[in-house]
Amino acid sequence: MTLREKALLAEKAARTSGEMLRNHPHTPAHHKAENDFVTEMDVKSEELIRSILLGACPEDGFFGEEEGGNVTADGRWIVDPIDGTSNFFKGELLYTISIAYELHGELVVGCVYCPPTDEMWIGVKGEGATYNGNPIRVSDEAVPRNSFLHMSFCHRDPWANEYVMDRLKDITRSYSDLRRSGSAAYDLCCVAMGRCEGFFELNLHIYDIGAGVVILREAGGALSGWRDGEDPLVCGNIIATNGKIHDHLRTMLLAGDTSLLDKQNLV
Repeated sequence: MTLREKALLAEKAARTSGEMLRNHPHTPAHHKAENDFVTEMDVKSEELIRSILLGACPEDGFFGEEEGGNVTADGRWIVDPIDGTSNFFKGELLYTISIAYELHGELVVGCVYCPPTDEMWIGVKGEGATYNGNPIRVSDEAVPRNSFLHMSFCHRDPWANEYVMDRLKDITRSYSDLRRSGSAAYDLCCVAMGRCEGFFELNLHIYDIGAGVVILREAGGALSGWRDGEDPLVCGNIIATNGKIHDHLRTMLLAGDTSLLDKQNLV
């Protein structure tokens, strides 16, 4: 199966799961961890996506947020069945289904779907990125004061929340606006299509960002960790931009005392 065919399969799985979620928009949630929720539909969505993907590609591995899975196969699907569970069970519109395909350790296909708004983003290595079938590119804006950022308060991790909050005052003075969607996959797609110029968050997981990273890169965006030598796909500390404001944003995020970032390795 070609990468393009893998992308079409991911789109089919995302749309099928999305239809199920739209028909069951409100389900009780329970805590998975501090400030982290899971619903019955998270599990059902993952099971449905797994059945579609592995039904067509039984040779592939599968790694999902809710039930884990194979992490060693040459080719594997990486899935967040509902990215933005809090939004989902509260009835907010911005939750997504995120499906990435990794081949020999490299992310090569990304599919992000927002069921309530019927928005579909696809990225295929070497073939570009699309939004509802139309090619997309990152913004050309190079002036921070004219730029919009998406971000997270990192409320699940006290050390990360403290670090981000310490820098927000200066960041809000330097950029036009800050927004929080509640879905990292959605945030990455917004950078990819020029709705905003940058996105930053700490302590994410591969299933949160895998698909969005492919889409961002194929749309011409820039990606890095927060500190030198960090791989954002490993450590989860991500700065994603249009490339024009990347150095400026990274400098602001690393201003002052950065010792709190060392706590990530202690928790």
